[in-house]
Amino acid sequence: MVARAGADAALRYEVLGPLLVHRAGAARDPGPAMQCAVLAVLLLSANEPVPREQIVQGVWGARATVNSPGLVATYVSRLRQILEPDRPRRAPAGVLASHGAGYRLAVGPGELDLHEFEAARQRARAQRAAGEPATAAGTLDQALALWRGGGLDGLPGPFAALHRGRLAELRLAAQEERFELALLLGRHHEVVAELGLLAAERPLRERLRGLLMLALYRAGRQSEALAVFAETRQSLIAHQGLEPGRELDELHQRILRTDPSLELDRPGAPEPAVRLQALCRPAQLPSELADFTGRSTEARVIARTLGAGGAGRRAGAVPVVVLSGPPGVGKTALAVHAAHRLRERFPDGQLFLGLHEADGRPCEVGALLGRLLTDLGVARESLPPEAERRGTLFRSVSSGRRLLLVLDDARDEAQLTALLPGSPSCAVLVTGRGRPAGLPGARLLALDCLGAQDAQRLWRRLVAGPEPSALVAQGVAPGETNEAVADPAAEAAVLAACAGLPLALRAAAARLLARPGRGLPWLAARVAEEDGRLAELSPGGRGVAQALGTARARLRRAPGGAAAVAALRRLSVLGPTGFDTAAAAALLGRPERETEHLLELLAEYGLLLADPDGRYRWHPLTALFARAAARPADRPAAPTGGRAGGPVPDGRGMESGC
Repeated sequence: MVARAGADAALRYEVLGPLLVHRAGAARDPGPAMQCAVLAVLLLSANEPVPREQIVQGVWGARATVNSPGLVATYVSRLRQILEPDRPRRAPAGVLASHGAGYRLAVGPGELDLHEFEAARQRARAQRAAGEPATAAGTLDQALALWRGGGLDGLPGPFAALHRGRLAELRLAAQEERFELALLLGRHHEVVAELGLLAAERPLRERLRGLLMLALYRAGRQSEALAVFAETRQSLIAHQGLEPGRELDELHQRILRTDPSLELDRPGAPEPAVRLQALCRPAQLPSELADFTGRSTEARVIARTLGAGGAGRRAGAVPVVVLSGPPGVGKTALAVHAAHRLRERFPDGQLFLGLHEADGRPCEVGALLGRLLTDLGVARESLPPEAERRGTLFRSVSSGRRLLLVLDDARDEAQLTALLPGSPSCAVLVTGRGRPAGLPGARLLALDCLGAQDAQRLWRRLVAGPEPSALVAQGVAPGETNEAVADPAAEAAVLAACAGLPLALRAAAARLLARPGRGLPWLAARVAEEDGRLAELSPGGRGVAQALGTARARLRRAPGGAAAVAALRRLSVLGPTGFDTAAAAALLGRPERETEHLLELLAEYGLLLADPDGRYRWHPLTALFARAAARPADRPAAPTGGRAGGPVPDGRGMESGC
């Protein structure tokens, strides 16, 4: 049974319907609608501090006034009297406590029906995975019995409106899981009527309509099952301009040919057991960069696309955003920054998965799926050996859970497709140098270098930390910025040398702070010379040179990559203003179509920048990198930007030479 510990506890809250409060087993009036809306914000952030301004926005939104914060304080005071009527007047609140510029509502086990519902769903998943579908079905029945109507029914404000949709999705996903178990147990006759009513209310819900089709088919009503598919297809085309998804279409084809696999071998046959060690809620996001700067437009697009109710999301589809761009442009930094701001919307876990090994080679899909499954609580001995079956199990384990998956440094769409969850309650944020155009429904964001203002802001944050040793040595007190000793000309020279590349700016700042007695003019002079610039921005052979070298190594391993690497060397003589395919073909002595393929490969791996007009251009540091690797035979008689100074690192610490 679902434990009703809250029934005998001092307090119990119910949000799976109109908001209710019980104290010592007796119902208490939670107050007027706006006061209930404040309580709802605190309940759905239980045991976490909630800033007062966040409550104002959640309850009033754009209609907030200067009086709204005071009203929040009034409502909180009244709620304290309801929740702790026996508390002495001047004693600190124990249940609804002040916390900085906000409040924290303490909610214990069994006190909130939503927590009970979510825990019961997780137990049901574990029971099903352990080969106990009948037990799992009973657990889900009891979990769904907690609902008394729509979640947060009748409450005003944007917060309640947003979470009503989320709660409705949770309830529907649990109902679908219960129907799946009923079909697994051979109870299709028992659920077909209820399934039909629910599916009629949701003509675009492909998973639900598919369950109805299967129930009808197993009940001997094949023609009705086919009619459901026809209705669903017509609705999808009319409302969304889309054909049914692959799974529903395949089910349709199997019903048409009376596929024997649609029948149960024997009623109640259990699924293969998969043992769960624990139902985990991973929190794997790396720490965010304290000096992260810029990218506000991109961050808003990510939040809109992956957050609840994201614009442009295809019904039933997993929302995916792909960040692409050249090495060192800050794809991972933006992904981590955005993911931290989304994590509260994905309380079932945030997973961070690097898709390449330390030597730069792509990880095997089966190994990646194994890591995801064990991180979500599947016992290692229960992992299927085949990558395809691991993918199926991952989609089952993640179904209905609110998971955020960050896939860092992706290779291509084939690798990504195998790692996508199957439930729209999940969201995926991807980084990669190329643009996986074959990934269905993904929102692609191509990152370029920082603009002049953001580059300057990042630079000043990097060199003016709380106690920058380089500035202290020059007489600047700890905590001050470097305005008093700034050299605008030297700063401009460093910014120009880095050309807006965040990795280069960080390397330059590290170089400066590591030499506290040198100062900014010294660094400006070091990076002003092209022949030594890459070395200055690649301390210890790492930094910019390492990032570019890794990209080149991966390109060489790709089909056609060796020819593209050779083209990279020869194209390095072309100027910084850009060039078209014809100019590149003339230099390489290749047909234009073949040359265009090589240029596209270089752009895919971040070693060339492709402009919308079909021209290509270098990032200045990539051009230096390519020229450093050029051989005498690659150079024209009068090369541009010759090397008269010392050696320039070309990233060969990561791979063999060009």
